[in-house]
Amino acid sequence: MKDEPLLFDPKRSLADRVAATFAPNGPLARKTQGFSARAGQVEFALAAAEALEKKGTLIAEAGTGTGKTFAYLTPALLSGATVIISTAGKPLQDQLFKKDIPILSRALGLNVRAAVLKGRSNYVCLHRLKRVREEGLLPERDSYEKLRKIERFAEITKTGDKAELTDVPETDRLWPYVTSTRENCLGSERCPHYEECFVKLAREKALESQIVVVNHHLYLSSMAMKRQSENKIDGMLPAAQLTVFDEAHQLPQIATDFFGTKFSTYQLQDIASEARQYGEAYLRDGAKWSNLYDDVVKHVYDLRLAVMEIGLVEGDRKSVQTIERFHELRAPFNEAVKAFERLGNAFEANKGRNDEVDTLYEYWKTVYAECERWQKFLKKAEKAEKAQQNAKAESENPASLSETEPATDAPADGPSKGMIRWVEVLQNGVRFNETPLSFSNEFREMREAEGGAWVFTSATLSAGGNFKHYLMEVGLPPETPAHSWESPFVYWEQGCFYLPNLPAPANNTLEHAGRVVEAAWPLINAAGGRTFVLCTSLAAVNRAADLLEAKLKANRSPWPLLVQGEMPRATLIEEFRRRGNAILVGSMSFWEGVDVRGDALSLVVIDKIPFAPPDDPITTARCDAIRASGGNPFFEYSLPEAIIALKQGAGRLIRSETDRGVLMLCDSRVAEKPYGKRILKSLPDFYRTRRAEKAIEFFLNPTAYYEGLDRKSVV
Repeated sequence: MKDEPLLFDPKRSLADRVAATFAPNGPLARKTQGFSARAGQVEFALAAAEALEKKGTLIAEAGTGTGKTFAYLTPALLSGATVIISTAGKPLQDQLFKKDIPILSRALGLNVRAAVLKGRSNYVCLHRLKRVREEGLLPERDSYEKLRKIERFAEITKTGDKAELTDVPETDRLWPYVTSTRENCLGSERCPHYEECFVKLAREKALESQIVVVNHHLYLSSMAMKRQSENKIDGMLPAAQLTVFDEAHQLPQIATDFFGTKFSTYQLQDIASEARQYGEAYLRDGAKWSNLYDDVVKHVYDLRLAVMEIGLVEGDRKSVQTIERFHELRAPFNEAVKAFERLGNAFEANKGRNDEVDTLYEYWKTVYAECERWQKFLKKAEKAEKAQQNAKAESENPASLSETEPATDAPADGPSKGMIRWVEVLQNGVRFNETPLSFSNEFREMREAEGGAWVFTSATLSAGGNFKHYLMEVGLPPETPAHSWESPFVYWEQGCFYLPNLPAPANNTLEHAGRVVEAAWPLINAAGGRTFVLCTSLAAVNRAADLLEAKLKANRSPWPLLVQGEMPRATLIEEFRRRGNAILVGSMSFWEGVDVRGDALSLVVIDKIPFAPPDDPITTARCDAIRASGGNPFFEYSLPEAIIALKQGAGRLIRSETDRGVLMLCDSRVAEKPYGKRILKSLPDFYRTRRAEKAIEFFLNPTAYYEGLDRKSVV
């Protein structure tokens, strides 16, 4: 029952009803403890209401503390629209579903049917749970007790969401054994537990709900399912009158990955390993499964050796066009694919005998299809290399080619237009990628097919107040309404921006990391630990961590040192909060989605402006495309990307009205380069200084810090 009838009066405009909801005597103020409307929040809500009524699109940059979830949820609930909210990760999903939607619904007197839908690996798989129990295959010694907890949980839970079972951490190695993936799910026709499947039940609830909370990848998957379906309605999500992308700054990267294709040598080994396991358990007479496994592993190992022999090392991410001897991979690649094909022949010969093996066969087909595409590409690359060699030989000795294959213009380019082919060397294998230069066309078609209203929101969507880069990335026209509402936090009183006088970062990452630690150490002392050191590379993380560890020991400092890679990301953050005086060193994965409020975090040190590495294959290809069209890749792509990432890193510092701290950026280019003004314009309005003693004073004498200061920047 609606407790606020005037808010749902059809004679009143949606804008009037939204304004009444946020009014000083409105339902939010009266029924929500501690609520106080902010000007930016109300303006955002009114802009969202206009977009909803006009079935338009809104770009909404809302600074930290604006209250953006209430801003877009309020017009959605008042209108009764069906809404899909897509986020970048689970923390915001859980906040929306467990906190924000219930609070707002109660304030408005509504009983809203809402659902949260996560990827299938977040739900207990009853079939795999039973199989693990029967086979007794567990990853660790203490997994048996955890398995019993999961079994008891599966008997009483309504959702099967592993996040609800707090006794078993979400990062525990047992979870992949008792959850499914798209590749190993038996599906409706084969699974004996399909009718009670938690993923199936979650999707059914989502289709019947008014508000559905998902993540970006799941949203894109559902839309892709609809496009591939003959009736255009077979997806995981209902038709929406309003689609909201929260944490929308992450959408371009996630969509780029989604619209691309990839496979790795690890997948070949993994499929062969599971084939051996299932084959020996269920189809011992079907093939020599161990021999097939050994065959795949041997040739994959040979391929990895060949990758090293042509000069690639772990951590490399290189476009195939920049790998001089890339064509030399053709022979070992073909041998690995042949071994993988022999495994597929065994699958085909045993088709229909076992559901697990048949499901694995379907997965094999998708990976094998990618292998075939790369085989064709490698053949072209080898042919192009031979043509170049022949042309060179002919120019040096015209008679030498009289009986050789004629030169050809066969391109070393991929067959897919607008795609980048590149290779990544990982610790456990080699990944072959095909990534789109842009996903804007596909995404635009997807939005047009869905219709309705659209809201894209985040704290970081513009570069210096300009939204051009983001609009281009997501395929929106330049005239799309785009607004920016600043954070209600009083940054001038809450923080200090310190730019030390250091040499500009050069190509020597380790040397710069040393300078960063030396410059930051006095501030870390003044802050009493309570520091994030955010680096732009793993090499810098490791170097900074080593130097900080040495300083902590030499000075007998009591502050714990937490380093990326020592434990899962979520565990590191929780440990940082718990300790209250720790130093955490991390790379780009810690620049966003981390919320540490209060005194536990008082200093954020950023090693340098987060420009993409100059040899990154995707960045290079996109910059080349901009340059070819007559544009300036630095100002149109590289700088906006770096500014948005830097804003995310800086945003870790002040998370509430009472937080205080220092943001230290160890990159003098901000003051020395013309583009530095655009960067400074994008950062919070802290007091700025280049004097270490002034930054240290912020911690030592906070009450007198601003005496005699004016708002004029010194940077």
